[in-house]
Amino acid sequence: MKKMLSLLLVLVLSISMVACNSNDSNTTSTTQAANNQATETATNAPAESITLQIACSASDTSPGAVTAFKVAELIQQKSGGSIKVDVYPNAQLGGDRELIESTQAGSLAMTTLTTAPMVSFIPELAVFDMPVALTDLDVAYEVVNGAFGDLIKEKYEGAGFKLLMIVPDSFRIMSSNVDIKKFEDFKGIDIRTMENKYHMAFWKNLGANPTPLAFGELYIALQQGLVKAQENPYATIVASKLYEQQKYIVNTNHIMFLSTTVMNKDVYDGLSAEHKAVIDEAFAEATEFAFAEGSRQAGVALQALKDAGLEIIDLPAAEYAKVQEAAKPVYEMIKNDIGPELVDALLKALDDAK
Repeated sequence: MKKMLSLLLVLVLSISMVACNSNDSNTTSTTQAANNQATETATNAPAESITLQIACSASDTSPGAVTAFKVAELIQQKSGGSIKVDVYPNAQLGGDRELIESTQAGSLAMTTLTTAPMVSFIPELAVFDMPVALTDLDVAYEVVNGAFGDLIKEKYEGAGFKLLMIVPDSFRIMSSNVDIKKFEDFKGIDIRTMENKYHMAFWKNLGANPTPLAFGELYIALQQGLVKAQENPYATIVASKLYEQQKYIVNTNHIMFLSTTVMNKDVYDGLSAEHKAVIDEAFAEATEFAFAEGSRQAGVALQALKDAGLEIIDLPAAEYAKVQEAAKPVYEMIKNDIGPELVDALLKALDDAK
């Protein structure tokens, strides 16, 4: 009997040990599987989600705003939704100066605007005020997205901005109530200009009388004959109905509009490598889109001006050469103000591109 009890005790102990070893093995396997799953989940986890903003003072149908919406779409797609971009057109967050200051301070991630309002923050951008230097959109696109563009990016970074995109958009051209067919026809014309010393010097060199006026006063000034001419892109002339008070469009192409998008440099530098790559790729793609959209809208506006009955004038090559010659003293003004580096670099880049 004792022998039988001993055998039963040994059997029970053996079964218990097997059960414990089996449980330990199962626990180890379960723990290892959980660890493996956690590692895999961490590896495949999406980047931290962030929200950025792009603002502009232009209308939501302008090339800059249309491109901003395109950029937002591209960034969200390329980031798999980990970057959301909110777009604020129509000066919802302020005018150009307020938007620049907000972006520089970092309270706004990005802003889209032309180079002109940035001159107060980056004086070297006055290089784009060189009249009749950039007169061809395709050539300008090549120049600003090449080695010269790299020099411009450095100037932006020195002021706390990351230049994400720079695109030739359109030209300032002349509209007039006076028929302009040769260089001498510019003499004595009262033309409204921006209060920009380089622009005014250019028109003086043509023999015209530049008259700075607030844009809001321009329509009435044309209507009352206080000025006979003005200069703006086609789209502005159409949108503001200035064509109602003008007879001629003169394709002077004297100042190029360059659309840019800038980002606060510290915000950009603080992004993950993955998010930086998404931003860079999206803006590279958007640059081509913006170029096409600017050209498309300029073409639509030009047709509207033709439909309104304005005569479109292209100066003969010999006469336009005189305009270019009259512009050269302004290049020296700009060189004296900002130094020769960018002026000489732009002129060289233009020669190489042509």
